[in-house]
Amino acid sequence: MAIISSFHGIEERIRRSPHGIQALLVAKTGPRVKDIIKLAEHEHIPIQHSSIAELDRITSNHKGILLLLDEQETLEQPDFYTWIHELKEKPYLVLILDHLEDPHNFGAIVRSSDIFAVDLIIIPNRRSVKHTDTVYKVSAGAASYVPIAEVANLRDAMQRLKNAGFWIYGADMKGSPITQVAFENRTALVMGTEGAGLSPLLKKECDEIISIPQFGHVSSLNVSVAAGIILYEITCRHLHKH
Repeated sequence: MAIISSFHGIEERIRRSPHGIQALLVAKTGPRVKDIIKLAEHEHIPIQHSSIAELDRITSNHKGILLLLDEQETLEQPDFYTWIHELKEKPYLVLILDHLEDPHNFGAIVRSSDIFAVDLIIIPNRRSVKHTDTVYKVSAGAASYVPIAEVANLRDAMQRLKNAGFWIYGADMKGSPITQVAFENRTALVMGTEGAGLSPLLKKECDEIISIPQFGHVSSLNVSVAAGIILYEITCRHLHKH
């Protein structure tokens, strides 16, 4: 069972679709809670009045209200192999996350991905951060809008993207400055894990290695910050072309 505990995350998930929602658990009152209850009632979502103790048994991180989701929530996300065969004649931006572990980083990246119109995020289905309440909360509801596909093999997914006309860029401190890169219409960006960065295997699959020019004393950026900067640069180039 998955849960969402933030007010904004609950609202955005209900607005997206009532499908996959088990119930809204309510243990407190207040203007924001009343608005959420009205929203849930409008979408015919079951509402259960609970106690704080009952919510605490599910998670200690709540504001007196929880949205319970089906265990199969992630199955509503797109199947990568179907998605890639249904591409249209337009620019695409895909983000590949190489075994990211921190849900806070994942949530922040999802939020940036929504802002910069990422078409798809690809994550491995093992040894990687998953869709959690923390991800929903940090993404400020963006997790309800950004398609996220899980695959068994990132290398295979990258090869399929190449076959579909994507140019794959890997983010690494030793790459070409992003200010000097001409991003292709079909762009896939690969971001490495928090500690080790890009794995050697995926690095070999990249068509080009890119980096963010830095001018300070600290020689590294948080992965979510770096992803946001590069996604902004790619989106600006795509907008300029079209």
